[in-house]
Amino acid sequence: MQDKQYQLHRAKRQALACLLFAAGVFVITILTQKYQPDIAHTWWLGLIKMASEAALVGGLADWFAVTALFKPIPSSYPIPHTNIVANNKNAIANNLSEFVKEKFFNPQAIEKLISDSNPAQGAGRWLETPQNAQKLSRFLCDALSGMLRVLDDKPVKAFIAKTVEKGLKNLDLNQLIATSLGAVTKERQHQVMLDRLLGKLAGLLSQPDTQEYIADALVIWLKTEYSRLEKILPSSWISEQGALIAVKAVSSILEDIYQDENHPIRHAFDEQVNEFLHDLQHSADMEQKVNGFREKVINDPALKNYLHNSWQRFNLWLLKSLEENEGKAEQKVAGLLQDLGASLRNDSQLSHSFNQHIGEAAKYMAPELAEFLTRHIRDTINSWDEEDMAAQVELNIGRDLQKVRINGTIVGGGIGAILFGIEMLIGL
Repeated sequence: MQDKQYQLHRAKRQALACLLFAAGVFVITILTQKYQPDIAHTWWLGLIKMASEAALVGGLADWFAVTALFKPIPSSYPIPHTNIVANNKNAIANNLSEFVKEKFFNPQAIEKLISDSNPAQGAGRWLETPQNAQKLSRFLCDALSGMLRVLDDKPVKAFIAKTVEKGLKNLDLNQLIATSLGAVTKERQHQVMLDRLLGKLAGLLSQPDTQEYIADALVIWLKTEYSRLEKILPSSWISEQGALIAVKAVSSILEDIYQDENHPIRHAFDEQVNEFLHDLQHSADMEQKVNGFREKVINDPALKNYLHNSWQRFNLWLLKSLEENEGKAEQKVAGLLQDLGASLRNDSQLSHSFNQHIGEAAKYMAPELAEFLTRHIRDTINSWDEEDMAAQVELNIGRDLQKVRINGTIVGGGIGAILFGIEMLIGL
């Protein structure tokens, strides 16, 4: 600020010096013509007089024009069209804000900015640098740990719990389950789930541990239900054979269901699912059961205590990991950010998609951001004092305008000399 003030005063002094020089030369030529009659009509004195006179007129005209921008002339009873900046504060605020809105935040300008800057490549280069990835990783870890501390604050935690509980109570759980299951059954995805379940069961039955477990269960069953017969029969052999028979029988049934799309069990499964969906949407008993289950879950103190303790343990572990400088969490995030940077640099499709989404987001946000900025510019300028505003504008551009005064004085003198030359040529 002091440098600008000094430069402005210096420029004003220079412009005033040029004007005073022109005025001094003009006065000297007049005095010379009066007191030195022998050279009063020489061409060179006439040239100097006319050039200095024109320079004086040009300098004074530019002084008036420049000064009229920022100050009233005269100060007591100013003539019209002076103190222009202060008198047009509202117009300047509106025009400047609209100029910024139309020229900088229109969709074409935003699209060109994104296209020219290629943010994906810039972000990729920045993230590939280990120091940058580490800094961003530290910032993200700090931000997340701060968020976790806010969430763990007692009033905030109580508010969140109350909001979640209220949301669960207002949730139409019947309709939610019915819609979810309807979406699954629409493409017969429930049959795909059944196939996966059958495959898991078949794999489980084929394992020796499972067969051994079945054999042991048969031995216990024989000892319990047929204790006398078990003493006579070879229970171990019967259990092993029984386990094999059970496995083969169940595996055969599962294989039949898996291979046959029209198996009766599949149709029964469809009927059960459809019946369950119908009850969810139309049965008052089912609605009562679902709502009762929801109320039980919400009001169960054991479940609340379990969730609270689980959250506390998880929260403490995560906070410790996030707040550790150069810890595992920070290093992991930094590695992921570097990988992302390399992908943005080398994967053209990902880079194009990144730029496209950035452009769409920018064009979507541009009108709101433009409205906010233009309103901020307009309100800020309108809140300024007129004299302070004029002083600030003069402080920032006044130095160059003082050079206009200097140029006006010099150009005026040159034009005066040219006009004198033309006059002399016409006289010849």
